[in-house]
Amino acid sequence: MNTDELFPLYVIISVAVFLFFMFFLFIQLYLKAKKENIGGCCIAEVKPTSNKKRNTNHH
Repeated sequence: MNTDELFPLYVIISVAVFLFFMFFLFIQLYLKAKKENIGGCCIAEVKPTSNKKRNTNHH
């Protein structure tokens, strides 16, 4: 087989692998964010205050 005949197959395989990895990474980040409760009301409010306190201690 020529490389011209295999080129569409390579494109399809590479796109499928790329989409698989993106989907896998999205699932991993989603589970990590869900476990750490990112976006929750309480944790989202606590983190900026702790960062401000750290900044004031350095000054």
